[in-house]
Amino acid sequence: MEDSNDIQKKIDELESLMQGPDFWNDKIFARTVLAKIAELKSKKEGVGKYDKGNAIISIIAGAGGDDAEDFARMLTEMYDKFRKRNKWDAFIIHQQVNEHVGYKTIIFEISGKNAYGVLKNESGVHRLVRVSPFNANAKRHTSFALVEVLPNFQNLRRKISCLGRRT
Repeated sequence: MEDSNDIQKKIDELESLMQGPDFWNDKIFARTVLAKIAELKSKKEGVGKYDKGNAIISIIAGAGGDDAEDFARMLTEMYDKFRKRNKWDAFIIHQQVNEHVGYKTIIFEISGKNAYGVLKNESGVHRLVRVSPFNANAKRHTSFALVEVLPNFQNLRRKISCLGRRT
């Protein structure tokens, strides 16, 4: 396994090639070197380490009562449609449903190529302002839901099953 210093040495070597007077004459070679430098810098920083893997998504209804739980259901349906469009698979890990078919909490795994990399920026608190179907006075209501997107560490299950065993 390469350490940070080895990677930096390779980056320095490639960057020194760029200083040569003939470097830009061969555009294909120049593009290849630039791509390799970018790859090495990403590897050094660890950026995108889990982007190609699966994602675990948690949606938790926040302030807003039945409206927030309905909003969590809408978010779940939205991610499910997006998942189907990308031809990814899904597996529900945990769900807590209310009497109006909304979600208090739902946790599911989305598996497919680059699922985590595509979905990771969805993390955060989402807000919905709408005329509430649960309010008899038809007033505007603000609801919140927390969305957390985490990478699914592939060997996590194997490591957990080994805990506590003495060899």
